[in-house]
Amino acid sequence: MLNSEMPKPEFLLTRFPSEIDPKPILTPRKEIKWEGGAVFNPTVICNEGKFIMLYRSFPNSLQEGEDRMYRPGKKLEQNISFIGIAKSDNGEEYERDKEPFIKPSETYDLYGCEDPRISKFEDYFYITYTAIDAPLWKKEVKPNIRIALARTKDFLTIEKLGIVGPAVKSKAACVWPERIGGKIGFAFTENADSTNSAIKIKYFDNISKILEETDWSNAKTMIKTEEWLHRGPELGAVPIKTSKGWLMIFSSESMTDSWSVSAALFDLKEPEKMIGRTKGFILETATNYERNGLVPNVVFPSGAVMVKNEIWVYYGAADTVVGLAKGELEDLMKVIKKY
Repeated sequence: MLNSEMPKPEFLLTRFPSEIDPKPILTPRKEIKWEGGAVFNPTVICNEGKFIMLYRSFPNSLQEGEDRMYRPGKKLEQNISFIGIAKSDNGEEYERDKEPFIKPSETYDLYGCEDPRISKFEDYFYITYTAIDAPLWKKEVKPNIRIALARTKDFLTIEKLGIVGPAVKSKAACVWPERIGGKIGFAFTENADSTNSAIKIKYFDNISKILEETDWSNAKTMIKTEEWLHRGPELGAVPIKTSKGWLMIFSSESMTDSWSVSAALFDLKEPEKMIGRTKGFILETATNYERNGLVPNVVFPSGAVMVKNEIWVYYGAADTVVGLAKGELEDLMKVIKKY
């Protein structure tokens, strides 16, 4: 539970199945080699009444070392991520495949496929993920951390398209769910995990142009941090279209080594224009499984769907398990439009 002495935010998501007895909805399957170490940072889409989740995993060969010097948690070795797939009829109970849906196979993602996002756009489901091309645990090499783009029509096979986005450390991206003024929007986080990170969007005529682009300097800023903060914002879930604007659930700016969840609303015709945002967080770490894990004090909101009048937010908890939290859309909108 939240500290009763702290002022309570005007809107908070409610953990599933209840705030009295919250539980993660996905935990590692220890017997599965590629996900025995952790499952976290899910993306979810509801298609024809079926919920489809892609989630990041660590293998059971994951090794924890000494404490990190500049952030919470232990140093990790063999932390090569895979992306699993799970399906559900109700969005709360998921059945997982035994094999990963996306696994390292290309030179650009040979050491990790991380943090996916699914967008249903025209004829395909487009999937972005963070691609790692060298071991993260070796000091003598510096891996490239880039955005990879893939697509599928049936969630049975996957077509990897290649690397997209700026050449700087960039991740947490998505194809915008529909055309804006005839253009395809591509949103991403530039300079992620730093004091000057920013969520940006750039428009293209077609998907091929996204893959070919080398100059991202004219991308439009959606959310930018103040330089004095410890860490800036990061794109969370794929934005959801509402009657009042595009709703974005994102990872909040922070002055500390903790991750929380915020929300913002953007113009339907010009998504780079913010209408309003929550004054603070709508979910912060409070449970044992959010405060303790491979990376302590993390709730990272990589998935969100609308279910009737509710917003359902799927999140990675302490980089170890998957959580779910819900809230009434109307209540959230009232708070967003105040600021």
